[in-house]
Amino acid sequence: MISAFLILLLVWVCASLMLLLGFHGRTMRALWLEPTLGLPVVIVESDDWGVGPRSDAEMLARIAATLAGIRDAVGRAPVMTLGLVVGHPDGPAILASGLARYSRRLLDEPSFAPIVATMRAGCDAGVFALQWHGLEHCWPDSLVARARRSDELKRWLADPEARSEALPSALQSRWLDTSELPSRPLERSEIDGAVAEEAAVLARLFGRVPSVAVPNTFVWNDDVERAWCKAGVTCIVTPGRRFEGRDASGALAQFTRTLRNGDSSAGGAVYVVRDDYFEPNRGHRAEQVWQAVAKKRLLGRPALFETHRENFIAAPEAASAALAELERALRGLIERHPDLRFMSTAELADHLSDPASPMRERVVGARLQVFLRRIALEASCARLLKYSGLGLALRLLLWAPHSGIRV
Repeated sequence: MISAFLILLLVWVCASLMLLLGFHGRTMRALWLEPTLGLPVVIVESDDWGVGPRSDAEMLARIAATLAGIRDAVGRAPVMTLGLVVGHPDGPAILASGLARYSRRLLDEPSFAPIVATMRAGCDAGVFALQWHGLEHCWPDSLVARARRSDELKRWLADPEARSEALPSALQSRWLDTSELPSRPLERSEIDGAVAEEAAVLARLFGRVPSVAVPNTFVWNDDVERAWCKAGVTCIVTPGRRFEGRDASGALAQFTRTLRNGDSSAGGAVYVVRDDYFEPNRGHRAEQVWQAVAKKRLLGRPALFETHRENFIAAPEAASAALAELERALRGLIERHPDLRFMSTAELADHLSDPASPMRERVVGARLQVFLRRIALEASCARLLKYSGLGLALRLLLWAPHSGIRV
């Protein structure tokens, strides 16, 4: 009786494993090959910084001072990346043309010099790192075309204090024609010209082109990647998936690719995954940051926290509260993970690309533990794991006291 049961159990396990390998073999291989970090890595990624009032420079200085007062075990301060949007639609000029011609303001205008100076100072202090986010947070022709038939967009253009964050979501996707929905892809020549123009502005402002690019609203394609890489980009920040369009409602279309830390782009850049969030103005708190880092540590992955300028440019009280919560989150992380490391996204990409990096876990047993955790939490495998019973078996294994594994 016992031997028959063991035989049935063995058959069930073998059959389930064959199904898992048959349906998800490529995913399992990708999970194994994805670099495993032996220490927790934390980066704060803040998008949309650029053209704005002098108060933006003052808040950037406050952020820099706060970060400089926090240190990890090797003396590094936390790094906040600044996703640069170095241009902004010149609404009054566009309206004055009868919506026949697009005009922009650039971050190199004298009135924006305090913002640029504060960014440079933060980079010199090691608490800021610049990232390429776009010349505008929209495709100019799409904005003008939509404004011709939208009173709301005309009012946005007429407002001298208008921020790109207030644009409709679909319009904030730079690398698409969203003048009509569903969106249409841009011509490769248009992309090449726009990327070259962006690179020239960034180099003029900061002396070089940032090596890390963050696609606006995470919508981009191979043509954009190749143009970025040609201009000097070596790392692309992703949410773990690539989106290439907007549907008829303006929502993101179905993603076209799954991406993992350390994968290579069409142009040879390294992908990194940013899929954790810290938006205090949406109710995010330090406790969520601590939970996210604990989970990422178990999975051997870095924790990149997406946040946006709007958290820190709100009304003074709300902006101060957001900064205080950021400080609480970072100090709490050091208490919970004394071996935590702060670094820039470009430095992380170097570690992910280098098999000999001291940040990489090379002990096979430790990598196997991480691999099992990754499988147990992989969304694409969830259905098969559930109905085959392998998911339960895997969780029992991961929770076994003698295994040393926790999920």
